[in-house]
Amino acid sequence: MFYLIEKLATAVRGGTREVLETAVDANATRILGQEIYESESHLREAKQHLAQVMADKLRLQRQLEAQKNQLATKEAEIRRYLEQGDEAAALSLAEDFSQHEVRLEQQQRQHAQLHAYEQRLLQTLKSTANKLEHYRAELRMAQATQHAQQAVGKLSRHANVHSDKFARMQDSLERIRQRHHAFDDQMQAQQDIDAYLNGDLPPAQHAREQAAAVLARLRNTPLP
Repeated sequence: MFYLIEKLATAVRGGTREVLETAVDANATRILGQEIYESESHLREAKQHLAQVMADKLRLQRQLEAQKNQLATKEAEIRRYLEQGDEAAALSLAEDFSQHEVRLEQQQRQHAQLHAYEQRLLQTLKSTANKLEHYRAELRMAQATQHAQQAVGKLSRHANVHSDKFARMQDSLERIRQRHHAFDDQMQAQQDIDAYLNGDLPPAQHAREQAAAVLARLRNTPLP
């Protein structure tokens, strides 16, 4: 009994998977568009984060410059006291100088870390932007193909209707041609009757006699 229940559960899971796969396939273009949109949102957030990192690095760079200027000033004072022989004053300044050097080294390490992080983030953003552009192009192509397939499908579904319409158009065209030919035949007959009543040859017979005369002349005329 348990074996059969397990089989039935497997069948249910298989049916659910098939339904989900069908739904995903039917909405593949929409899903791809949404995935691209979400990736673009993440990319915008990453750009904002990068901008904050770059701003922090600039702020730290200004602090480093200020620390270096202070150290240079203190170093000049220490040297002046040493030249004056005031060891106590020079020693007092040297203690403060050493503390500033420690802070400067710490800030320099932080600045280097921010710079490395900035470069990694720039490379990641560049790679992500290139990949997104690739998928945008693929999405545009998929949408164009989908529209073309939908148009072809509509034409195929209405093929019989269109064929019947074309047949009716061809029949109308044939009727028009028949009326034109009938009118031309009637006009030719009237011309032949008028020519007969006036004692003239009908145009068709007259043309045949002229052609026969040309052949007779050519037979009796030797080549130059």
